[in-house]
Amino acid sequence: MHRKLNVHLLPDLCPPEVLRGGTTVVIDVLRASSTIVTALQNGASAVSPCGSPEEAESIRDMYPAGQVVLGGERGGVRIAGFDLGNSPAEYTAEAVGKRLLAFTTTNGTRALLRSLSSRSILIGCFLNLAAIVQRLQDGGADLHLVCAGTDGVVTGEDVLFAGAIISALVSDRPDNWVQNDSAQLASRLWSSVAAGATDPASAVHDFLRGTRGGQNLLALGYDSDIRLCSQISTADVVPEYDLQSGELQYTGRAV
Repeated sequence: MHRKLNVHLLPDLCPPEVLRGGTTVVIDVLRASSTIVTALQNGASAVSPCGSPEEAESIRDMYPAGQVVLGGERGGVRIAGFDLGNSPAEYTAEAVGKRLLAFTTTNGTRALLRSLSSRSILIGCFLNLAAIVQRLQDGGADLHLVCAGTDGVVTGEDVLFAGAIISALVSDRPDNWVQNDSAQLASRLWSSVAAGATDPASAVHDFLRGTRGGQNLLALGYDSDIRLCSQISTADVVPEYDLQSGELQYTGRAV
């Protein structure tokens, strides 16, 4: 049976009814997806995606002191009064271990919250590429790769990662998938940038430095974050959104 494989270049280009019944992968490579994966890999109990700083603060106020970490950014900069920003490097085991992360960002959490009509929602980035591909290979639902973009504009880093997922899925089972035009574009971008490269992570890093999201981070002095987010398949975590709790929780490769 053929499965649809759709890339949506921006959340606003993907009406909720299109996602209904499918599996959605939310992609914000620079940096929300990478930060969420890192936080759960380093022992955060869960991640609660929030639409505003005030919502994150209200979650913190529901728990005893010290049990919730506030993380997030606006305009790439840590929100005033928050414990952490949106750099994956900040989300160490010491900073987030065994605590709930209430997390809000300019683009990534917004993309996730617009995807709630999906049957299941996963978070993807280069760090968990192999793990998420393995997770997606065994499903039966149509697949939607939703790129967060930057301030309502398509960004190359998210499209590139969508292409990496597609390349892995289609090469394994080419007859299983029917791709939309955006999926084909993403796949071609991945092929032109990193497929077959001697050092794919370096190729990804070089490309990311030239994207809109990468240029924004370079202007803020976060080149080290671009390099960190370019690492490929270093984490086994597949964050999955629980519709009942409203939290992203740790799942590994075994499903």
